Amino acid sequence: MDADLFSFLFNAFLFFGVVLALKDRGRIKLLINKLNHLQKVIDLQASHIDRLKEKIKELNSHKPVSDDTRITEVTQATQATAEINTPSQHQNEENTSSKEPIDSSNETISLWLTTPKNTATKSAPVDNKTTNISFESLLKGNGIFWLGAIILAIGGIFLAKYSIEAGLLPPSIRVILGSIFGLALILAAELAHKHKQRFNIHTPHISAALASGGIITCFAMAFVSFDFYSFITPNIAFALLAVIALTATYLALRFGPVLAGIGIIGSYAVPALISTGANEILALLLYIAFVSCSAIWVAEYVKQKWLWWQSFTGHFMWFIAAIILSDKHDFWIVLCFAITSLYLYALVSITGWKLTIGMKSALTIKALLTPKKEQAGILATLVLLAAYLSLYNDFNHIVWACVIIASLVILAANKHSALDFWPFLMLAFTLYSFHLMPNTVSFDTSLFPFSNKYLFIQVSVLAGIAFSLYMITQHIKRNAYLLLLVITPISLYGISYITASSDAETYLYPVWVLDMLIISAIASYGAIKSRIELHQVSYLILANSMLTLCLTMLLSASTLTLAVVTQVASMSYLSWKYKVTLPEWLYKLALLVVVARLTLAPWTANYQDELIFSLHWTLVVYPTVLAIIWFAKKYTYSIPLKAWYTGVFIHVLALLITTETSYLLVGDYPDFTHLSYKEAILLSLNWLVLSGVYLWRSQLTSSMTQIYKTGGMLLLIGAGLIHLDITLINNPFIENHYVGAGVVNWLFLQWLVPAGVLYLFIKFKLLESQYHQVLYSIIAMLTILFINGEIRSLYNDGYIFWTTPLKQAELYSYSIVWLVISTITIFSAQYFANNHLNHAGFIGLALVTLKAFAVDMSHLEGLLRSLSFIGLGLCLVGIGWLFQKVQNKRELVTAKS
Repeated sequence: MDADLFSFLFNAFLFFGVVLALKDRGRIKLLINKLNHLQKVIDLQASHIDRLKEKIKELNSHKPVSDDTRITEVTQATQATAEINTPSQHQNEENTSSKEPIDSSNETISLWLTTPKNTATKSAPVDNKTTNISFESLLKGNGIFWLGAIILAIGGIFLAKYSIEAGLLPPSIRVILGSIFGLALILAAELAHKHKQRFNIHTPHISAALASGGIITCFAMAFVSFDFYSFITPNIAFALLAVIALTATYLALRFGPVLAGIGIIGSYAVPALISTGANEILALLLYIAFVSCSAIWVAEYVKQKWLWWQSFTGHFMWFIAAIILSDKHDFWIVLCFAITSLYLYALVSITGWKLTIGMKSALTIKALLTPKKEQAGILATLVLLAAYLSLYNDFNHIVWACVIIASLVILAANKHSALDFWPFLMLAFTLYSFHLMPNTVSFDTSLFPFSNKYLFIQVSVLAGIAFSLYMITQHIKRNAYLLLLVITPISLYGISYITASSDAETYLYPVWVLDMLIISAIASYGAIKSRIELHQVSYLILANSMLTLCLTMLLSASTLTLAVVTQVASMSYLSWKYKVTLPEWLYKLALLVVVARLTLAPWTANYQDELIFSLHWTLVVYPTVLAIIWFAKKYTYSIPLKAWYTGVFIHVLALLITTETSYLLVGDYPDFTHLSYKEAILLSLNWLVLSGVYLWRSQLTSSMTQIYKTGGMLLLIGAGLIHLDITLINNPFIENHYVGAGVVNWLFLQWLVPAGVLYLFIKFKLLESQYHQVLYSIIAMLTILFINGEIRSLYNDGYIFWTTPLKQAELYSYSIVWLVISTITIFSAQYFANNHLNHAGFIGLALVTLKAFAVDMSHLEGLLRSLSFIGLGLCLVGIGWLFQKVQNKRELVTAKS
């Protein structure tokens, strides 16, 4: 085990070193290029020096050379040296050499000596942003220090491994020597930090590297002493490792945040590495709370967010472990730890360690909902506390948790306006707590609404309204509490009534109605007394919502949607009357709730047979919702919101058509898992029509174009899939389905009406022109199926199954009908000058002719066979004559024009 551990640590540090090497790969490559460039310059200078020596010998042994000759030679040499320069630099040096007079050989020699030096200096212009790379910068970089720290740490680990494998010294001496080595590294780091000037140290990374190696070495020695040699007890090992980890955290304040990361990881790892054998939740959470407090303080001190998130992860992982290990009797320990978590990870960064920082100015909804680390703190705390409560469902524990956490939330929100969204989270926590509460009272007594979980609801409503009114009066501009004032009683009363059993409704409804009427009266009085228009609107919305909820409870669950949509209309009307603008997201959220309920309700078992005023509920609710939506749109000035109202209106109208056609013609709603033949026809037709409406609507709006297009295409795909089923698999030609007697039957809805709807797609350009040819082909196929199906249905009493024998009159009918249709199509094509119709007509005529020879000749007998051919011949002659007549008239008109 220990060999594997040390092998893992060695590989981890080796991997870290490889990462550092890869990180500096680009710099090393640039450094190599610079070295190659420098080598070229040196070689060029060496060749120039050799040439200079030859020139000196030549000057000493021959007659003096003229100035012009010397200038030319110097210029040529300079040009050769400046090959590594830029063109502009080369030109400048050439001009300089040609302008300066050189009168003696000494000046010539001086110029030769200085030119290569200047050239080398100018040849490599340095960009400060990209080329600050040299051996010196590499040696001064932080990477070399951390590489050294890794090597030191590996050395410490190998020393620990050596203390296990080697037998030269007693185990205790080996461990002591390893510990001394780790302490020596820490002491060296402290000395290097203390005597920076003496050792000419200009960076804290040297000390941090030494200290990191020392901490890891000490940690390894302590763990070896406990786990391998058993020199120390679990309690001592726990304390020793904790001290080492906290020492690393302390050293981070002096040497940098990396040590803090090492210390935090080590501190949170100690309880997992060292087990004392006792399941002490209190000791564990006290230790984690102490470590988290130190980690948060260090993270705030060194201003490193990653340290905060590292501590957050370790803290809440141990919170989860504590919930798993704890039992029902550890409630107060878990609750205190949850409060500590709120303090450390949600309050400290906003209100300070002493909770003295406050803010009263209002923030926007966007600012409140912008993701922040404090939101992660309170969400994680509430979720984990709710998870613990759900394990045991103890009523008293749930109540105490709600009371204490709600008190903290109220105090925090009152202190700082950045926490104004916390009461909404607390409302959600309260609703979940109500769901967890067991019901321990009998519904037979009339006083049960004033006990147990229903008393909890009433107290929660009272506390929520009181707190909201207090914040509204004390902080007028913090409008979040107007929303809290409205949704608190609606959500608590509504959900508690919906989830109550039918046995509880007898006594629960009167109490709830009385409470809501009192709240409505108080809200109405507040609207009269208030002088702030937004407050007036909020009070009136609260009063209306309470009255609507009372009526909803009186009627049935299906009318709850009416309560929501009525509130939307009420908000629209009141905001129009008082000239107050409410946030549009409130309307949109309510409309989404309405759409979701109305869309899912028809296919929910609870609503299948529900009646309102002896009528099926959809005949009452859907038209009423449509009327309310129209009213709300009328009193809305916002154009984007009007587009939402229009979309909801179209969607509800589509639901009304879909549900009622199925209910009236089939007797129930479509079952998507097992659609019957008639249900599939109706559903595919409804979806096809709705698809056209959505695509048409997408052309008339600018704000919701993509939503309408997406919805339309989804409906079109759904209708197409159902049509593939009833055309290829469950086709009445293939399956023995009854399509209805008479001319008007189910084939109209299956094939003819969809063909007409697809033609409207082309007519109004609801799809791109590239799909029009496909649509024309589908229309032709549906039309052919419909006409043949109608003829066969009339001769077979509503059945068109293909195995039924063909009658002679039926065969003759096919020829006559298609001959008439082909003729009409040809002349229509000539009249409208449509080549597609013209081709279709002649194709139909050719098929009728082919049928006469291939089918009629073999199936018809006697007089019918003769009449078939005579009639076909006369029709073809007549068609030819009429076609030529029409064609000649068109040519004559064209010639005259």
